Amino acid sequence: MQRASAAAEARVVGPPPSMPLPISRWFCSTLDQLPRSTLHEVLVAMAYSRAFFEFQLTFASRLAAKFDLSLADTLYHYTTFTKSFDSGAWIDFLAGVHQAPDATTWIYEWYRAHQQPDPKPHDSHYDGHPLFGCFYFVLRDAHIIRPHFIQNDLPGVRPLSRARVAVRQAELSQMFAYIKRQVPTARTVLGNSWMYNLEAYCRLYPRAYTQTMAVSTAEEFQFLALWGQCFDSRWQIRTEIAAELLRRVDALTNIADLRACFPYQILQPHGAIDEFYAFYQVA
Repeated sequence: MQRASAAAEARVVGPPPSMPLPISRWFCSTLDQLPRSTLHEVLVAMAYSRAFFEFQLTFASRLAAKFDLSLADTLYHYTTFTKSFDSGAWIDFLAGVHQAPDATTWIYEWYRAHQQPDPKPHDSHYDGHPLFGCFYFVLRDAHIIRPHFIQNDLPGVRPLSRARVAVRQAELSQMFAYIKRQVPTARTVLGNSWMYNLEAYCRLYPRAYTQTMAVSTAEEFQFLALWGQCFDSRWQIRTEIAAELLRRVDALTNIADLRACFPYQILQPHGAIDEFYAFYQVA
């Protein structure tokens, strides 16, 4: 199958409702200028890079200085670190950060010492959940299905490329067949990620599911659902996006408006479970 153009693969569905049109044009332009290899990659390597922690440390330090907050507070509330590490060891982690001559190196080594094994393409479980290739789900309130995407494809493969659409949809078909058998109370599918801004991701799901998407108003600074946009497949920094985020933070006057500093907002599509059974031909 011939690969689609880089611009087509990375094309956004449309400007997020809370994003002013000029900013959305800036972001589309930024995506078009990224190298082809980067454009097609969204979440490839599971293991985080040193740059993953370095950028968030820079972000937290700048936020702390600007709003007269402690670094401990900004690391806890405004980075993914509490989800990247065992939160039970948070006090020990902070002590190490404050004492280390090179905080970034210390954070990265701490992560490497505590990280969990990455899943493999044919694993059946991940983080306590049934795994279907690049997807798993979480059940909320006994009837809401929350799908999650991780990179769990073959090495060197772009998981959201057109060439892998059939594979991804087959995985989703398996997942929803499992849900129909094992979770008879499921009634609704509710998404929650910046990735729903990407057509390459939305095309994996029923059109009705992504046709109307609300912008999350929750404080989700601890989650990759928001932070993932700042990194490429190898968890290296997407330079233009990171620079724009820090530029907006520098111009920020009220920390309550911090969420709007991220170029992509978290979108929340939703749909009836029967739409998914029909779309993936689950009997």
